[in-house]
Amino acid sequence: MNITLKELITSFTKSIDLYNYLLKDHHRRTAIAAYHIGVQMGLPAERLSDLVIAASLHDIGALTVGERDDLIQMDVENPFPHSSLGSYMLSSFSPFAQISKIIFYHHWHYDQDSNYLSELGPVPLESYILHVADRTDILVQPNCSILAQKQKIIAKIQSYGGTVFAPEVVAAFSEQAQKDSFWLDFDNWEMETILSLGISEQYEIMMTMDLLEEFALTLSKIIDSRSKFAISHSFGVSQVAYVLAQKMGYSEEKCRKIRVAGLLHDMGKIAVATEIIEKKGALTETERADIRTHAYFTFLILGHIEGLGEIVEWASCHHENHDGSGYPMNLLNAVITQEMDIVSYADIYTALSEDRPYRKGLSPDQIMQILEDEYLCKHGEPVFAIIQNNLDEIDAICMASVQEGISRFEVYQKMAEQQERIIKKV
Repeated sequence: MNITLKELITSFTKSIDLYNYLLKDHHRRTAIAAYHIGVQMGLPAERLSDLVIAASLHDIGALTVGERDDLIQMDVENPFPHSSLGSYMLSSFSPFAQISKIIFYHHWHYDQDSNYLSELGPVPLESYILHVADRTDILVQPNCSILAQKQKIIAKIQSYGGTVFAPEVVAAFSEQAQKDSFWLDFDNWEMETILSLGISEQYEIMMTMDLLEEFALTLSKIIDSRSKFAISHSFGVSQVAYVLAQKMGYSEEKCRKIRVAGLLHDMGKIAVATEIIEKKGALTETERADIRTHAYFTFLILGHIEGLGEIVEWASCHHENHDGSGYPMNLLNAVITQEMDIVSYADIYTALSEDRPYRKGLSPDQIMQILEDEYLCKHGEPVFAIIQNNLDEIDAICMASVQEGISRFEVYQKMAEQQERIIKKV
């Protein structure tokens, strides 16, 4: 596969910063501040890489407007839900093991550390750096010269040294923050700039299919964790799509690529408000229009990664219809491939089998009737026939896959509840 892990991480983190309506620019600025503090503290290249990546993704567990509003307070009252969920989202990708841990602790108060060590283990220095960098961005006032604010922000950060923030991190921040260049970089560097500077050669490894599937599973958790009704939707789609591809006679490599497309197909929902995704009642015309943008954003987020090529095409075209009524590109039958149809049918079958805010999951016979009545003309006969002729097997795989995803999330929830009880005692 002609793509490096660094390219994939750079593309994804840059995209999250651009398209997540809650996090626009916050991750970029936090990563810049963290990088400068890390350099000042002499972090070796590998640890600096993990710090920058963690800073670029640290608030992905903040799913709603309410959580975002809580996080813009200087001292977050209960940061555990979003930091714990963010850590869980990244934990399935082995190269992110330390990054996941950094994110878990990134709001931890320095003066709680001694009590905490005996319960859950040491807090990484990188978490303390990330905490200061994160709060630095929160203190910056928009529509005002950043250089005119710097002394006030420095003083505010220093006032929390030894309590909320680690003293050595505050000292390193203060040294860097006296330079005008620190604040001008903070204001002007692009995400691509900081990722290029901060991510070391340790991530210059060529992607394998195994690593790509692991990474795609991680991305799918970022999307699916936004709704309890779709907590394992992308995983279910990926497994159904894989089996459909096998039944169509594709090579194992192609089947695995289609499985990755299934994991990534809803990536664009990062740009859609969770309040819309979770809404129990009927969507308004505006909300339906917002939902329809997700396929476009899937392509926008992943489309410029050359090594993903056809995978991105299959993923982002899962709502295209043979009659031209689909979205986002209104493709017609002649250019819609069978691989796109596989992902489309896998998405529809899995969604109809799952509980939703407005209905219970449907039986296999009910699903097949809907597929025949509403989708056969849109996604063609060949894939439909495979489902029809292998319905029991397809349904069993769908149910098992969805339950596996739910079980993984339940394990995380139990662990998170235990950790929160420990934290509240501290």
